[in-house]
Amino acid sequence: MNSGSSVHHVGKATGRGATRNNFRAGAWAACLLMSVLVVLPAAHALEGFTVGTASAGSTPHILGTAMQQVFSKAFPKGRFEVAVTGGSIENSRLIRRGEANLGIISITGAAMRNAWHGKNLQPGEKPYRELRTLMGFVHIIGHLIARKGAGIETFADIKGKRVGLGSSLRTSALHEPFWRSQGIAWIDDVEEVPLSSGDRYRFLAEGRIDAALAWTVGNKLAAIIQQYTSANEAVWARVDKAGLEKAGLTAFAFEPGSLPYLDFRNYGPSLTMSALTGRDDLPEKDAYAIVKTLHQQIEDIVLLLPAVRAAVENPAVFTSSSDPFPYHPGAIRYWKEAGLWNRGG
Repeated sequence: MNSGSSVHHVGKATGRGATRNNFRAGAWAACLLMSVLVVLPAAHALEGFTVGTASAGSTPHILGTAMQQVFSKAFPKGRFEVAVTGGSIENSRLIRRGEANLGIISITGAAMRNAWHGKNLQPGEKPYRELRTLMGFVHIIGHLIARKGAGIETFADIKGKRVGLGSSLRTSALHEPFWRSQGIAWIDDVEEVPLSSGDRYRFLAEGRIDAALAWTVGNKLAAIIQQYTSANEAVWARVDKAGLEKAGLTAFAFEPGSLPYLDFRNYGPSLTMSALTGRDDLPEKDAYAIVKTLHQQIEDIVLLLPAVRAAVENPAVFTSSSDPFPYHPGAIRYWKEAGLWNRGG
């Protein structure tokens, strides 16, 4: 599947907007979406595992809880628990050390791409070439939101404007390829204002910045953006689909009404995909069973994490490209049986 030329359609939104670990997880704030770890027994029967998540109430925590419920139902004699952990790089290290076998990782984000190439790692660390993707869940999709009256309709209009970014450039870096695909030389073209998420939208409402980074999890707005659009009219910068495709970015289409105040068809790129990931030495039969169980019980996961509905409506998300990380052979076998694998491997 050529991710650079595929366009995924996102449905309309409604309204206006837990065994015991032998490790202590540290923080890793570089990734936009944190990770979920799964520790499996050696036996093929899924007797139990630990799901490590991010902070309580976060998307990974909710996803981990949903996975726990699915496997507890499918394997009632097993023991499945949820624990809090750090982010993708830390969880990848735990997998490498054998302290975890699986994790839901922001696999296509900049941090993991760097890990594959051996960049920005601890001294002595080797590239993370042993990781394999099993199943995609959600895409984090980029947008740019402007305040009404700022004179911003397209990306070209943000040149010279005050734009709210993340609290550091590291937290904003996922958006850089997106901006460049739209003809903006990243922060060189704007007056950057580093802000936390909460301050970013407060500043926008107060007119202290002209535009701000925005994102959706699938088609679901983050709560802070929902809050903003419930009290303020939003202007969504128009995105050039051809620019996204030329840059090799996976484009998602948003129809009028799918976001508050969106009255035209717009596009957003996948900044990263949150995917179930394991090592290349994970037994094929285990990988196959895990993916099959999750896929066949996906509606139970949607009940707790509605953002996964976008994958149900567009099943190509489950097998989205995770380059440079390949898919696990056991997962490929299942996805072929399910009729959702349409590329080599």
